[in-house]
Amino acid sequence: MSEAIRVEEYLNVKKKALDLSCNVPDSIAVLPRNFAEARSKEDLLHENETATIRTLWRQKGITETPLEKKGEKIPFVFEESFAWIAPIIFFASAFISQNPYLVDTAIGVISNYLTDWFKGASDNEKKAILNLVVETKSGSYKRIRYEGPPEGLRNLPEIIRSTHDER
Repeated sequence: MSEAIRVEEYLNVKKKALDLSCNVPDSIAVLPRNFAEARSKEDLLHENETATIRTLWRQKGITETPLEKKGEKIPFVFEESFAWIAPIIFFASAFISQNPYLVDTAIGVISNYLTDWFKGASDNEKKAILNLVVETKSGSYKRIRYEGPPEGLRNLPEIIRSTHDER
């Protein structure tokens, strides 16, 4: 299976979080699958793998800014799929600038997890889907969509940093 990477414009994450009365992410965050389309906080839905990603990051000392305020919960969506579908991962500009090595760590723990998750699957069954949103130095937002084998994730930290550096 070959990999596909697309980079495109995305909405202002911080403004949308404010509009939804959510915490405004200022580091790394997990965004609900329907973040861009949601009209209210009650519409938000997290991917099934959100809790896993958060646990993996915590184990590596990565502190996330959750959109949910203390005591709030965003429901999870469970889908039957042969692909591994990640939640949308947001990288704030300050997080990338101040902690460039944590970008590698954040993606690396997901990659390592997927190596185990796909153990025993044939190569053509190994498919990961990730949507990453990067705040650029100029203050715009870009979505990086990755679809392909888990081995291709190793290329994402460099793509995240180069997208961040765009003017």
